[in-house]
Amino acid sequence: MPAHVPANLVPVGDELARLEESARWSSQTQFEAAKAWQRWNFRLGVPASVFGLFSGGAAFLDSFPRWVVGTGALVGAALAGIMTVLAAERRAQRGKTCANTFHDIQDDARRLLLIDLATLTPDEARTQLTSLTDRYSETRHAADAPNRRAYNRASKNIREGGQQFAVDTTNHNRQARPTKPGHPDTDSPKDA
Repeated sequence: MPAHVPANLVPVGDELARLEESARWSSQTQFEAAKAWQRWNFRLGVPASVFGLFSGGAAFLDSFPRWVVGTGALVGAALAGIMTVLAAERRAQRGKTCANTFHDIQDDARRLLLIDLATLTPDEARTQLTSLTDRYSETRHAADAPNRRAYNRASKNIREGGQQFAVDTTNHNRQARPTKPGHPDTDSPKDA
C-alpha cells in the first residue's frame, strides 16, 4: 500500500491489491492452460492430417492393400473426431483471450493502486474498483476451468519471478537499503 493513500481509501487499496494478485494468478493459469490446449491441438491435428493424406494418396495409387488404406482413414478420422470433441483449438484461443484480459485487469488494478488512488474521492475509488471487479468476474465466468497442472505451472512461473518487473526489484532494494547522506545511490542490476 503506498504511504500517500489516505486512511479512508486504504480498504479500497487493500481490495485493489487482492484483485491485482488474483488477476495475476488467473492470467498465468489461463496462459498455461492455453499452451496445453495448443499442444493437444498439434498432437492430434498433425497425425490426423498425415493419416488423412496418406490414406487419400494411397487410395488413388492402388499400391497398398485396402485394409492399410482403410485403417489409415479410420485412424485419421478418429483423431479428427477427438479433436472436435476436445475443441482444443477453441479452448486454446479462449484461454489466451481470457489470460490477456486478466493481465489487463492486473495492470489496471496496479496502476489504480499505485498512481491514481490517492487522488480519487471515495466514491470515485469505489466506482473504479467496482468496474475492475465486474470485468474480472465476467472474464472468470467466460474462462474454462484450468486443470491442476496449469495451476502448478503458473505457480512455478510466478514464484520464479515471471511476473516481476526490474523496476520493482530496484525500487524495493532502494527503499530497503538506506543511502548515506551526500552519496549517490549505488544500486546496480547485479545488486538487485
